[in-house]
Amino acid sequence: MVKNANNYACNSTHIYEADVILKDIDVFVPQGYMEYRQARWNGEDHTNTQPLVPEPLQISSELQVHVASNDISKFALDNYLNLPLCTEPDSEGHWIPIDAIPFDKSHLPKQDNFEHVWLPYNCRLYPYSYEEFAECTSKKHNLIHWFGDSNTRRALKKISSMGSWCSKPDEVNTQLCKCNDNAESLGQQDPRLPMIPINIGPHSKIMHFRWGGLTQINNPPWLNTFSSDFANITDTPSVAIFALVNWDVAFSTRSFFIQQVEILLDKITEYYPSASTEIIVRTGQYYCCAYDQDIFWKRKFSRLRTLYFNQYITQAFQKRFGNERRVSIWDVSQLSERRPYKAREEAAQTCAPNHARAELVDIENQLLFNRLCN
Repeated sequence: MVKNANNYACNSTHIYEADVILKDIDVFVPQGYMEYRQARWNGEDHTNTQPLVPEPLQISSELQVHVASNDISKFALDNYLNLPLCTEPDSEGHWIPIDAIPFDKSHLPKQDNFEHVWLPYNCRLYPYSYEEFAECTSKKHNLIHWFGDSNTRRALKKISSMGSWCSKPDEVNTQLCKCNDNAESLGQQDPRLPMIPINIGPHSKIMHFRWGGLTQINNPPWLNTFSSDFANITDTPSVAIFALVNWDVAFSTRSFFIQQVEILLDKITEYYPSASTEIIVRTGQYYCCAYDQDIFWKRKFSRLRTLYFNQYITQAFQKRFGNERRVSIWDVSQLSERRPYKAREEAAQTCAPNHARAELVDIENQLLFNRLCN
């Protein structure tokens, strides 16, 4: 962008051009909305969360783009089984109705609660069972360190129960499975414990460190994890997973978050000096369609704020460690962002803490399993 004082004028409209690649067979009709004015998507300087009342922009309905069927396209569904297996958990993809799949559905990961399956464009997800994942980690990843919040807790409940958590038809629509599981134990453990060892295979373990992001509401403070006894508590892991952003967006400020990320990166350099410890950064959950009306918590969620925090932390990790070790981005945000609008709207209306419902947790975990096992 060329430097110009007009770029920073708050009372003017800024228009930016961007290219869009349409990979799916369909008819596309552009729509436009003005979501926020005067940067009110960022709740930092506002006492109350700002309502999301998008203003529709007038766009001619005649502006349509038709993408026709092309069997030789690498994005065609008929070509999916010819794609290589996924090795990174941030591959772009799309949600396809299960009835539209033209091949054997046993090759697919689980479907969501709207009977759609997630298929990456450029690679193929192997549908790992939880038992297969346990076997894989016993061979490849004897020890994993996982730092994360309440969304991590839900992922680990699936893993530690071998997928049985919230899997029965009479369970999936309960509030616990759709949203709030904070009162339920993690296996046999109190989920409020700062550190929980989870055995997932005969020779593999996940050490779960409970963090509420890098916020000041952590009790004990997240920095206490890296004490002088840290190296004595656990061996060196093959993988360290950092699942942040959700609580930071909700309860922290941009400046404090940036400061804490730098401290975290320094601690990783100190306590994980070996390049043999690979790093996986899990993004925050996508936030859609509404604003948090919880009077008690007063979370500062917004779609754009979450996007900003996600971009900052993934770039910070890649810049610091990308040249010395493998750094992967576990992009659970785009997984939800690309769901049909009715699915995103339902999630926003049924879960104020912005937790992924159990069916989606299974699919998020598949991205991780393919990264660790393929």
